[in-house]
Amino acid sequence: MVITIDGAAGVGKTSTAKELAKRLGYQYFDTGAMYRAVTFFFINQNVDLTSVSEVNNSLKSIKLHIDFSSESNMRIFLDEDDISLKIRSQEVTSKVSAVSAIKEVREMMVQIQRSFTKKGNFVVEGRDIGTVVFPDAKYKFYLQADYDIRAKRRLADFEKINEAKNINEIKEDLETRDKYDSTRKLSPLKKPVDAIIIDTTLCSFQEQVNQILKHIEK
Repeated sequence: MVITIDGAAGVGKTSTAKELAKRLGYQYFDTGAMYRAVTFFFINQNVDLTSVSEVNNSLKSIKLHIDFSSESNMRIFLDEDDISLKIRSQEVTSKVSAVSAIKEVREMMVQIQRSFTKKGNFVVEGRDIGTVVFPDAKYKFYLQADYDIRAKRRLADFEKINEAKNINEIKEDLETRDKYDSTRKLSPLKKPVDAIIIDTTLCSFQEQVNQILKHIEK
């Protein structure tokens, strides 16, 4: 079975999905990490995102591997290199929306995501999981939070990888990214019509996880 958790950056998708998977005994799957990995690869290869031929040739040569051996985490490899932390850099963050909006990239990622979850139980997080990737999922959740809280969470993420960032710049980046993600033609960020909204602005971490669990237990 697949449980989907969608939402914008900084709303608490990752931490919530990990904890939910742990409590349910499911596997956690961060689809956003896949788009970050492709972005990381494109940056290193100096791929021109406006060139369809360059994008397609690069996609043919990319060798991604996802390690699901940990119950509460997943590691992503490019060739033999563990890039799980490298894909969290500001450079990747600033370009991942543009890469994830490319039709050929999304088609490839969606195919991989569906193939990975054919067997087993997964908590899958992303931006189009309940609308495009798994529209028939039994349980769908959409997380949201105000910009100030989201910016603080993003700042903490950057601090973990020792990247200095101004919180006001982060807030502006989030607003810009939201507008881009929600208005793009291909798989825009939006709430699935049958998803349950969980507002994490005033919630403690445990409270937001418990809210989801209560809906599933019903």
